[in-house]
Amino acid sequence: MLNWSSRHPRNSTDWIIRQLDPQPHQHLLEAGCGSGRLLAAVASRLHNSFLAGIEPSITRYRQACRRNKTLIQQEVAALHHGQLSDLPYPPSYFHTIYGSGSYHTWNNLATECLRLTSLLRAGGRLILLSQPGHYRKEEDLRTEAARLQAAFLSAGLTDIHTEYQHFSSGACLAVQGGKPSQYFANQSTRIINNRLLNPGAPFLSKVAGIQQ
Repeated sequence: MLNWSSRHPRNSTDWIIRQLDPQPHQHLLEAGCGSGRLLAAVASRLHNSFLAGIEPSITRYRQACRRNKTLIQQEVAALHHGQLSDLPYPPSYFHTIYGSGSYHTWNNLATECLRLTSLLRAGGRLILLSQPGHYRKEEDLRTEAARLQAAFLSAGLTDIHTEYQHFSSGACLAVQGGKPSQYFANQSTRIINNRLLNPGAPFLSKVAGIQQ
């Protein structure tokens, strides 16, 4: 049997934000922000923090920009159109990286988890969540959790754990892992870093109180 959460949040958004547990003065990234609805909800819970999002669909990216126009103008949020490999941020930049269902579209789960891990600070967390109702059977949830856990391990994450939650629209899961302080940057990670980092123009957040 799966270890279901004993808590009963009002909706999946509340549950996701509880998984993120955002703290003041942090950098966060939503991998696959869609139309920006979840990003806007997360941003409403932040204090002196910076939230980035990336979306491969140009239509949804434009929707997200319209929905979060004020946040973008205030420079507390930045949205990007493209793939994860197009992100302009340097390694070890984010405290928390999360994605809700977006990982289903990734060509190689292990590679993208490794890429995102390279963007995490030591002690940072990667959190991937399924959409409620995507998996109809408990066996399918268990299989998907094992697949995500294996990708996290391959990326060098530790303290990996999974939580399950029932909603009226169906069950979902959240798998999260942390980047250890003594993270070993293997050859694959260095290659990914080189593709991500533009040494001549590193991204610097203008949000007050965030240390680079």
